[in-house]
Amino acid sequence: MKIDRMITEGQGGETLILCFSGWASTSQLFCHLHVPEGHEVWVVSDYRDLTFDASLHAFRAVRVVGWSMGVWVASRLFQEGGENILSATAVNGTPIPIDDRLGIPEAVFEGTLAHLSAAAKARFDRRMCDDRPTLDAFLALPQPPLERVRAELRALRDAVRSLAPAEAARIAEGRLWNRAIIGRRDRIFPPQNQQAYWRSRGVMAREIDASHCPFPRLRSWEELWT
Repeated sequence: MKIDRMITEGQGGETLILCFSGWASTSQLFCHLHVPEGHEVWVVSDYRDLTFDASLHAFRAVRVVGWSMGVWVASRLFQEGGENILSATAVNGTPIPIDDRLGIPEAVFEGTLAHLSAAAKARFDRRMCDDRPTLDAFLALPQPPLERVRAELRALRDAVRSLAPAEAARIAEGRLWNRAIIGRRDRIFPPQNQQAYWRSRGVMAREIDASHCPFPRLRSWEELWT
């Protein structure tokens, strides 16, 4: 994993916003979000290697945010939650990421990986953003090379598939999460599958008028937990 510590002059504090980004994304997607006073932001991306090489002990509290495949990555890391986790918000994703009923349908996921080219990635980006302003904002950001995103998606698929049944079951419990946000126009992670998962876990999911990538429409990190 890559961890970008997004700390600017005058910021920093006892509470960490720990954001697990989605596949094929970078920390630049979140740079415009206002950071509350007393908070620092770390953005995790690039899941070709799923080693989390950082300590959270310096922080009194942690607010976890997971987006898309980042929901599964965070669920894998924090299977039992944690005493210092103040909130955990899942955005357009579930801890069962490849599943016909509760995640991305298997055929869709495998087809994306099998046929991933520059043209296919462009089509994916259009579906992910779903409207021109969101797409323009997303494409204005630096984009990782195709070789990286292909290797990253393969690594995620292999990591999900290689889990021992007991560990997969613990991750699927989703004990970390106490909030979920679902974009009604999500064309990547079907909203009905997300709703089905969160209902089965007793987590109230808030629907918003957004695509799979809602962040260009947000102004502050606080919108994810208030």
